[in-house]
Amino acid sequence: MRCFVAVLLATVVVAVTGIELSAAMPAVQPTGGQPRVQPTAARPNILWISCEDISSHLGCYGDPNATTPNLDKLADEGVRYTNAFTCHGVCAPSRTGIITGMYPIGLGANHMRSRAQLPDHVKCFPESLRAAGYYCTNNSKTDYNFNWKQSDVWDESSNKAHWKNRRNPDQPFFAVFNLTMTHESKIWPSGWEGVVKGLPESERHDPDSIKVPELYPDTPEVRAAHARLLDIITVMDKTAGGLLQELDEAGLRDDTIVIFWSDHGNGFARAKRWIYDTGTHVPMIARIPEKFRSGSQGTPGSVDSQLINLIDLGPTVLNLAGVSVPDNMFGRPFLGENLPSPRRYIYGARDRVDERVDLVRSVRDERYRYVRNLMPWRPALQHIEYSERSVVRQEMRRMLADGTLHRESAQFFDVPRPAEELYDLQNDPWEVRNLASSDDAEIQKTLVRLRAECDRWQLEVADAHLIPEAILDAEAEKAGSRWALLHDGNGPQRLQRLLDVAKTVGRQDPAEAAKLVTASADGDPAVRWWALNGLRQLSDSGSHADLFEKLTGDPDPAVRIVAAAALGKLGRVDDAVNVIQKELKGTSDFVRHAAMVELDELGVEAVRKALPAIREIPQNDYAGRLAAHALEMAGEN
Repeated sequence: MRCFVAVLLATVVVAVTGIELSAAMPAVQPTGGQPRVQPTAARPNILWISCEDISSHLGCYGDPNATTPNLDKLADEGVRYTNAFTCHGVCAPSRTGIITGMYPIGLGANHMRSRAQLPDHVKCFPESLRAAGYYCTNNSKTDYNFNWKQSDVWDESSNKAHWKNRRNPDQPFFAVFNLTMTHESKIWPSGWEGVVKGLPESERHDPDSIKVPELYPDTPEVRAAHARLLDIITVMDKTAGGLLQELDEAGLRDDTIVIFWSDHGNGFARAKRWIYDTGTHVPMIARIPEKFRSGSQGTPGSVDSQLINLIDLGPTVLNLAGVSVPDNMFGRPFLGENLPSPRRYIYGARDRVDERVDLVRSVRDERYRYVRNLMPWRPALQHIEYSERSVVRQEMRRMLADGTLHRESAQFFDVPRPAEELYDLQNDPWEVRNLASSDDAEIQKTLVRLRAECDRWQLEVADAHLIPEAILDAEAEKAGSRWALLHDGNGPQRLQRLLDVAKTVGRQDPAEAAKLVTASADGDPAVRWWALNGLRQLSDSGSHADLFEKLTGDPDPAVRIVAAAALGKLGRVDDAVNVIQKELKGTSDFVRHAAMVELDELGVEAVRKALPAIREIPQNDYAGRLAAHALEMAGEN
């Protein structure tokens, strides 16, 4: 199937960009039915130790304040990877990519806490390991963004799951331990107290010794939050040390490959949930017993700077176990025999995070990061109820309000955002100086190259999130999966139209208004949705009022909602509310959420006019969170 899709997409990509698709496609191995197992003298046990939300705050990664002796020792005994990244800066999409070896945007599973249905040919990689005779356990976080059945994926997945539970001590195991004490909620004072209650005062970190990164304000509150993060990382390090000690005590050190990694960046603003290095660059350490090393891989104390995406973890485990990598996976093995060529690029994506909608894509090479903002009318730092509990975010909002927030932080609140961003990581590691508008010829050459690569990637993986979520869900109900929507005979052509109109919207160029007007009459409701979003952001949007009014009667509710919101932006708030509040009473959670997004963004006048309908929204989902925020904005909470 993937080969068939690749041929279709290659035709589109070459025609549009002139770039050959095959040059950057990962090497794959075909499979048929059961996984192919390579004969080996003895297959390794494989232990994963994962943690949450830490960026690279470890001593072995150069953090002068970190206290992580166990993981530092693991790095001395193995290889430390300096260019490992996740495909999304938040847990559920990141873990979705890891467990499937695929980019979540291609599965329609990049929205936070999605309920995507996987196509039949896509399996979680432990299924292949189990079929090959491995005992597979997970302790215990899953947080996958799709419907799945535990008995298909894991022999055991619980807080008691352990490699020790296998009945046959000679059976090779793949065991995952997810350490959750570093989650962002544990940085909050209430969560921190529970984690560090057994940590001696002498091992806690002094806020006054913390050097605050330049993208954050340097205040006592921010320094204290960083100190709390380092405290919980110390506790995590002790727990990781205990897991390693268990291996030694069982005499399994020389039979077990250990890989440590974090799921994404730390829980501060513009780190977790974002696709800059602060959100996606993660620590990764692998200790490989000598008998399982290929060539110089895993030399103790070595450093590996190759680009790695966490979606490569599953294929790497399969390769180490001698199991063939399914041909649908975009991840590629980085350890073991017969490796593909190293990655040239790292790709990232951000879509809906909790209740707030966004669409950002990114491409990074060894030096530069390109960012594509396809919804630039929304600020980077939107109000997300859960995230607003962060002391760092509260400090940033307080200082923005009183005019004391420095520009490096204040730009996260800018509206509109630039359509494109480009950062030189070598000279600007915190990514605060956007070079996209630079006159430098070499910079512009880099921008053009990475822009084309972003196009190529979105087309290759078939970026399903170019279809707005309410439409995506409704169509997937009929098609069987979100993946299927862009993999039928018309898929590549539809994908190209969607990407073209979305990029036009991102540019916000009045000279392209005619193109958007034409797109507003497209037969695809997703194209119409994008076109309306583009037209309503233009400085002369009032000239399109008749079109907006006409499309409030569109057959698709997502289109009706955006058309009404466009009228509301022109001051016709009554007309907007009359249309939008009807959609709040529908049966689709996604339509109700889309309606609440627009009411909330229209502001307090629209909210007050829709109060009776808003009060009826259940407060147990993301639409409910927006309703609660809207009621608070209107002085009702």
